Amino acid sequence: MGFFGKMRRWSIALFRVFGIQLEVHATFALLLAYVGYACWLEAGLRGMLWGFGFVGLVFVCVVLHELGHSLTAMHYGIRVPRILLLPIGGMAQFDSIPRQPGREFAIAIAGPAVNFLLIAVLLPVFGWPHYPEALGIPERLSEIPATLIATNLAMGVFNLLPAFPMDGGRMLRALLATKRDYLEATKWAARSGQVIAALGGAVGLATGQYSLAVLFGFIIYGAEMEYQFTRRSDLLAGLTVGDVARRDYLALPPEAPVVAAWALLRQAVPQDILLLDHGRVVGIVTRDRLAAAVRHRRDDDSLALHAETHFAELQAETTLADASTGSLRSLQTLFPVYASGQLVGVLDALHLEETVRLIRRLPREA
Repeated sequence: MGFFGKMRRWSIALFRVFGIQLEVHATFALLLAYVGYACWLEAGLRGMLWGFGFVGLVFVCVVLHELGHSLTAMHYGIRVPRILLLPIGGMAQFDSIPRQPGREFAIAIAGPAVNFLLIAVLLPVFGWPHYPEALGIPERLSEIPATLIATNLAMGVFNLLPAFPMDGGRMLRALLATKRDYLEATKWAARSGQVIAALGGAVGLATGQYSLAVLFGFIIYGAEMEYQFTRRSDLLAGLTVGDVARRDYLALPPEAPVVAAWALLRQAVPQDILLLDHGRVVGIVTRDRLAAAVRHRRDDDSLALHAETHFAELQAETTLADASTGSLRSLQTLFPVYASGQLVGVLDALHLEETVRLIRRLPREA
């Protein structure tokens, strides 16, 4: 399952804006608890309420920032299903990232541009804020404009750092992609971002700013995830599920005993076993479940008692790229593959990349 999919497991839907679902992650409660407790200790109930208001103010700016990305992407015909708010910021989910450098650059810069636009609107009315007061939590309504200016300035500048997968990193990839292969551009942008993030994390640890160190740690992880996703997408491009489907699957009827499956498996390459009923897969017995049944001396049980009956199926004509962003993100490892209603093989997700490399005659990665 992809990173965004994992995050969504604990997300709460709020409302829609411009057709985009706004969601907040459950861990956001930890941020509110931390801010509320710290402000309570300093200024009691009044301080806690101002702290919550400050968090809300910051995340209004975050949402506007993400809408800058999202609306620009939608202008280019890219669907944006949702924006997810996390304690460390926001993430807009795009159906695809354009590989045209100009479009990716425009989408990336649109977020910080919103922050700087807000500053440009506020400055003529309220002037430059006085520091360091503007960096703290406002305690009066008159301090809110200064806080807004400081927040948007920090957000805009920080996101322009060339640390992939942040906005500056995506802009760097777009610029590199004008001269280099897209995957190579992604790799260079990701590695440069990880170096910058490692340095920033070290500074955070050395100065006791642990939240900053955590943020840079997230950037390191995110950069690697983005590079691996791009690498995998390039590897799978142009192939269909049918191209990589294996025909040497093992199958037995649902009523067959555990001992029969064990005997069959001992004579073949280790794999899960399909349960077939009139040519249709009705269950999958994983190796772990079969081994557990043998350990507990359930040899005479029918395989149906130990089968997974809720599983995804794939169509042979589906592109591997589509399958990898859909069904292949689940925990399932063996997928029945059908063509015109007939079972034609299985897709082994555990060895998918190795199979693709064999088809493309590519060397195994070190």
